[in-house]
Amino acid sequence: MNNLKQIRELYGATQEQIASAINVNRVTVANWENGNSVASSSNQERLSIYYGVGPEYFYEKELDETARQILLNTAAKAREIVAKSDGKKNKEEDFRHTFERLTFQEAMGRYMLSMKLLLATADSGELSKLKTASLINKKMGDRLEAIIRLREDEAASGGPSLFELLGEVDE
Repeated sequence: MNNLKQIRELYGATQEQIASAINVNRVTVANWENGNSVASSSNQERLSIYYGVGPEYFYEKELDETARQILLNTAAKAREIVAKSDGKKNKEEDFRHTFERLTFQEAMGRYMLSMKLLLATADSGELSKLKTASLINKKMGDRLEAIIRLREDEAASGGPSLFELLGEVDE
């Protein structure tokens, strides 16, 4: 299953816009959509942030009505921000610059601060919201563990990593 093209079209973006946002070339996006290659875990996470839906919708899960509505709402909000800025804002450019400037170490520091803030305010949180936050944290941890396993498997194989192979295609 591959929903990338359908997601992009629902969102109302071009392949060029997506490529610009996550800093790959348009052919790479076309190859993902056509099933000629698969987006790396990192790129799936970037696409997930860009579109506002979980990466499971790219290759694993059918697009349900809730996911479709999230895509439409996220796209509408992005268009609204651009319109309010008189066209001075560019989501794709801003998105790309965020990831160009953000290091893993900085992201880790922000994550740790966010988790500490969450824990520091947990006493005033509704029990149902606390349970939801815990479930989100578990699912995010599961995704991180999947990336770790993939990296360990690649290292053990002795061959090039997916990231290295994708770099060769993008050159």
